Amino acid sequence: MGLVSQLRRLEMFCAVVDEGGVTRAAERFHVAQPWVSAQMRTLEKAVGAALFVREGRQNVLTEAGRRLHAWATEVLASGAQAQRDIDDLQSGAAGSLAVATSMAIGTYLIPPVMTDLRRDRAGADITISISEPAVAMRRVETGEVDFAVTTWMDEVPPAGVQAEKLWDEPIVLCAAVDGPPHADAVDLADAVALPVVGVPAGVAIERVLDRQLRAAGLPSPDYVIRLGHAEALKRAVATNGWVCFAPWYCVADDVAGGRLRAVRIRDADLTETIGLFSRDTNYFSPLQRAAVAALREVAVRKRGEAWPAYDPR
Repeated sequence: MGLVSQLRRLEMFCAVVDEGGVTRAAERFHVAQPWVSAQMRTLEKAVGAALFVREGRQNVLTEAGRRLHAWATEVLASGAQAQRDIDDLQSGAAGSLAVATSMAIGTYLIPPVMTDLRRDRAGADITISISEPAVAMRRVETGEVDFAVTTWMDEVPPAGVQAEKLWDEPIVLCAAVDGPPHADAVDLADAVALPVVGVPAGVAIERVLDRQLRAAGLPSPDYVIRLGHAEALKRAVATNGWVCFAPWYCVADDVAGGRLRAVRIRDADLTETIGLFSRDTNYFSPLQRAAVAALREVAVRKRGEAWPAYDPR
């Protein structure tokens, strides 16, 4: 069978594994379920081994299936990278860069770095996508993006993905200009007891904060409301006299502009670690190398800075 059909079958095989069955894989490709089943039988015949075995109501991978899946994932990821490289050559672009980020990082932190990069490279094609860290990591693993910049979760990255800690960003307590607490500094226990606006349960920044609160022997805040974007959080704080915990890069402009107030936590330094993730077999183009270098320059500068000044005056 030809190369295209081989790759198509490998892609479909990975979809069956990732989606947990033939039915959902067929839905992803908008084809009939019997056709997907036939493709799996053809693939098994080509490799000369059974790829799935029935256990109860589920089909699970055999040892041969697990090995083929690991290999196919790498082949397809490399193919995605190769296709982007070929597209660049055909279009005459100076180079492409695809970056996956988590929500706040992709909203406030990465765009200035990448726009500076784009300003000096007229032909560059730069795309920043925003998702949860787990989704961003998956896009790195499959070769859909060149690298990801997300919240570091102290979890082992997937096989084939290399991780680099860039810097620790301060997490600050933000309050309304005229709202509580009516002090320039509070203890962490008192901060947690305030009416806190939070993010949706399970979001990376909430897990980072909760881990640090547990280390300090404190419970999670009793959130008055959970909102899905930093802009919504900040508006709720400013309008209602509530507070929120947020990375400094999210609120620095608001504090400097007098729209919010940063309250010092006397007995704790809360942080969000920013991580860089890429495939360890990835070949970086000059544009991609320049982007990584720019991020590392930011990291050097951030590590050399003092914690933010909390008095906007």
